[in-house]
Amino acid sequence: MMGEMTIHGVNVRRPGWFAWGGLASAFLSLVWVAGCGMSSAATQASSAPTAAKPENAAATAFPSTPVGQAIVQAGKDGKYSFVLFYRSQEQASEAMTDTFSRAQGILSARAVFLPVDIDSNAESELIGRFRAQQAPLPLTLVIAPNGAIVRSFTNPVDEQALADAFVSPKIAEVTKALQDGKLVALCLQGPSTNHNSESNRAAEAFVADERLSGQGVLVVADPSREAELIERCRMSAPPTEATIVLLVPPGTIVATVAGATTKEALLQQLQSASASCSSGSCGPSGCQ
Repeated sequence: MMGEMTIHGVNVRRPGWFAWGGLASAFLSLVWVAGCGMSSAATQASSAPTAAKPENAAATAFPSTPVGQAIVQAGKDGKYSFVLFYRSQEQASEAMTDTFSRAQGILSARAVFLPVDIDSNAESELIGRFRAQQAPLPLTLVIAPNGAIVRSFTNPVDEQALADAFVSPKIAEVTKALQDGKLVALCLQGPSTNHNSESNRAAEAFVADERLSGQGVLVVADPSREAELIERCRMSAPPTEATIVLLVPPGTIVATVAGATTKEALLQQLQSASASCSSGSCGPSGCQ
C-alpha cells in the first residue's frame, strides 16, 4: 500500500514494500541502485546508519517465521541474508537453488542463505509481506545487516552476481532510511574535502529542523572511500568540496549542494525541487 508524507512542501510517496508491476519495477524502486538510475552489469538482472551495526537489524521489519527470525539473527551477527523465493519443480527456480547451494559454500562467512518455497505454509506471512507470489520467480532479495534490501534479482544469476551484491555500510544506511520513507541528507566529506564544518553544521541543522517533522536522516560518508556511493550520486569523481546530496524515496536526488552552505539554503533547495517536480520538470540535480 502506498502512503504519502509532506516534508517542507515536498509531497513524498511512501513506497509500498510490496507493489509489483512489470518486472517488479515498483518493488525494485525501493532498492536504491534502481532509484538512483544505476544498474550493474554484473548482476545480470534488475537490481538495485553510520556503519551498519548488528544491533541495527530491524526485528519489527520481518515476521516471526523461521526465515524471518533467521534474517533478524543474521543482522545481529553482522551478516547479510540472501532470501530466495522459488517454485518447486520449475526449471528456473531449480537453477537458482543450485546456484544458492554453491554460493553458500563460498560466502557463508558473510551471509546466510535462506530458500523459501513459494507454497510454504510455514513462511506464508513472509511471502505475503513481500507479495512474492506476485513476483517473477525465482526472486532473490539481498538484505543487509541493518534490514535494508540492497539488491534484488528477478531471474537466475550466477555465484559471482551474488558475491558482488554486498554494498558498503553507508549505502545500506542510506537505503534503509529511504525504504523507511525518510528524507536523507547525505553529507560527503572527509580529509580531502574543504568546508567540512560548515557543510556538516548546515546538514545537522537541516535534518533537525521542525519543518521536517522528524523525517530527515543525516548520513556522513568519506567520498574517497565510497566509489559506488559516488557513482550512485551521479558524480564522476569524489568531490573536493564537502557536498550534501538530498534524496527522497524511493531514491530521487532532489539537490546537490557543494561547499559552505546553510540550513535555510538546503530548505530552499528542497522547496524549489518540490515546485519543479510538481510542474512536471526536474529539480536541481535531476528529479526522476
